[in-house]
Amino acid sequence: MIKFPGPAAGGRSLEVDFFRGVVLLMIVVDHISGSMLGQFTLQRFAIFDATEVFVFLAGYATAAAYTAIADQKGNDVARWRFLQRGWQLYRSFLLTVALMLAMGLLFTALRLHAPTLEYTDIGTFIDEPLQIGAEMLRLARQPYLSSILPMYMLFALASPVIVPAVRRRPWLAVAGSLAVWGLAPLLARFLPTVTPAGWTFNPFAWQLLFVIGAVCRLHPLKSYQREDADAALRRRKLTRIAAAVAIGFLCMRMFVEFDPGPVFKQNLSSLRVGSFMAVLWLVAMMVRQGWIRQLADRLSLVVTVGKNGLVCFVSGTMISLLADILLYLATDGRPGRWAGLLADMAAIASMLAIGVLAQAWAEHRKRNRERRARPAHAH
Repeated sequence: MIKFPGPAAGGRSLEVDFFRGVVLLMIVVDHISGSMLGQFTLQRFAIFDATEVFVFLAGYATAAAYTAIADQKGNDVARWRFLQRGWQLYRSFLLTVALMLAMGLLFTALRLHAPTLEYTDIGTFIDEPLQIGAEMLRLARQPYLSSILPMYMLFALASPVIVPAVRRRPWLAVAGSLAVWGLAPLLARFLPTVTPAGWTFNPFAWQLLFVIGAVCRLHPLKSYQREDADAALRRRKLTRIAAAVAIGFLCMRMFVEFDPGPVFKQNLSSLRVGSFMAVLWLVAMMVRQGWIRQLADRLSLVVTVGKNGLVCFVSGTMISLLADILLYLATDGRPGRWAGLLADMAAIASMLAIGVLAQAWAEHRKRNRERRARPAHAH
C-alpha cells in the first residue's frame, strides 16, 4: 500500500499535513454559494470530493499516532488517548453547533435572511429550544457542516479495535470493512436520528476509507530502490490503469449529465470509491517522486492549516457560513465572479491566519509543559 514519508516513525508527515490543509481550504470554498474558486475544486472534476480525502487522511494519521503511542507507552495508554480524542471530537461538534446557532440568532435578530441560515436549524431551535438542543446532544440532529464530526468521533472511539486489527491482519481487516460497507444502509437504522434520511455521512459506509488509510500507513509499498523489475512493471501498469480510470470519471463528470443525489454520497457509493482510489494511486506516485514535498515546502501556510486540522475545521465552518451569508446579502443573492472571488480570498486568508495562530498557541503550550516538566535544579 501507500505511505507518505515522515520525519520519523510515528512522526508527522509533511505531505499529510499539506493535503489536509488543502482539503480544509477546499471545504470552506465549496460551501460558499457563488464561490469562484469552488468551480475548480474536486467536486467539479471528480465523482468524489474533499470528504473522501479527509477521511482517508484521518485513517492514515490515526494509524500513525496510535501505533507510535502504543509502541512507546503501551496499548492501554493508546486506547485511553483515543477515547479522549473521541470526547474531544464530541465537544468540538457541540461547539460548532453552538457557534452556528449563535450566528443564526444574530442574523435573525438583525432581520437579515439568507438561505444558508436554514441549514443551521435556527428556526426550529427558536421554536423548541429544549427538544432541539436535546436532539443535538444525542447526535440525532446534526446541522450543516457539523455533520462530519460525529462520524469522526465514532472512528476515534473505534480506533483501538481498527488499528491493531489492521496492523496484525490487514486483509482480514479490509474484508471486514468491506462487509460493513456493504451492509451500511441497513446498519444506519441503529444510528440516532430525527429525519428519515438519517445521518449526512453514514459512518458504517465511510469507515471503508478510514480503514484503507490505516492500511496504507501500516503496510506501505516497497521503495523504488528495493523493487525488482516485475514489481516496477506492475507499478507502471497500475499507474496507466489508474490514469485511464481517473480520466474516464473526469469525462463522466464534465460531459455526461450526472446527478448522484445525497444517498450517493451518504452511503459512499462504489463509484466514489473507485474514482478516489484511482486518483489516490496517481497522487501516491507523485509523492514518491518528491513532487508533493517540494510543493508543500513552498506552501508552508497550507501545511500549518493541516497541522491544526480540528481547530481549522471548526473555524472553517463559521468562516464559510459567514462568507456565504454576507455574499448573499451584499449581492441580493446574485453574486458575480469578482464578488465570489473576493469572498474566497477573504475566507482563505482567514483560514491561513487561524492556522498560524493555532500553531503559535500549540507551541506556546508545549513550551509551558516542557518548562513545568523540568526538575527544579534545572532552572
